[in-house]
This record gives sequence, C-alpha cells and structure tokens, in this order.
Amino acid sequence: MKTNAAIRAEDLAESLTYFEDFLRKKGFKITKTRLRIAERALSASGHFSAVELWSSLGDRGASIATIYRTLELLEEAGLVRRCNLAGSSGAVYESYVGKRRPHGHLVCRSCGRVIEFVSRDLEAKLEEIATSHGFCLEEVMIQGVGLCRECREGR
Repeated sequence: MKTNAAIRAEDLAESLTYFEDFLRKKGFKITKTRLRIAERALSASGHFSAVELWSSLGDRGASIATIYRTLELLEEAGLVRRCNLAGSSGAVYESYVGKRRPHGHLVCRSCGRVIEFVSRDLEAKLEEIATSHGFCLEEVMIQGVGLCRECREGR
C-alpha cells in the first residue's frame, strides 16, 4: 500500500484532529492503534483493501477486526469512502484527504487499473434526473467498466 506524497501535511493533520473530535463526540476511546490506522488510511494513495492496510502496518498489535472497525468509523466521519469496484474481490477504500469529491471510477476489466475522474456535467445531469423524479440525491457513485488503452492496444 503506497502513501500519497501529494497530501499536504497540514491536510492530514487537520483530518486526524477532526477524526479525534469525531471519536470524542461518539464516545470512543482515542487509542494510539486507532490513530496509527487512521493516519495510514488517510495518507493512502489510490484504493486499498482492509487487508492491505493491515499488512502495511506490520506486526504492531492491530487485529484485522480493529482495522475494519476503524475504517467504519473513518467512513462514518466522512474521511474515507468504501467502494465496490468491478473486478475487486471485496470492498476497497479510498481517502478523501486532499481529494475533491465526488468523483467516478473507470475500471479496466483486464488489468484492474482504476482511473478516477471528475465531471461537473455528469454530476449536474444526475442531480437533474434525481430532481425530476422527486428524489433527494445524497451520494453519487459512478463507475464505468471496460478496457483501458494499454489493454485494448495489447501492451
């Protein structure tokens, strides 16, 4: 699991402080293990599974159950998002630190490459469709599945 070098230290620190406040308000303990998991998840580059996060921490006493519980809390706090990408064998997560949201994913069915994109036109169209049906849109998840350029060209 790679860390995102592009994340500003200030953004990461602000997100960790926000998470600590979130935990306090919810009545959860703020433990070193929980904060270490949060820091690694929030600084992750791209998409990662709970098992990849657990492996990246090494043998530091965090159980896989603690990883899942912390990811659920990070998701509830709005700091990570759980995605079910085509071709993935389970849920993957992505950090919202330093990212603009919402965004979509293009997933290559051959190599598994994930390309993130933002489209204001698409977002506006979805909002228009939802409104026309009397629907209050709360979250948008856009995913396209196909073949990336490299796989189409046989590279």
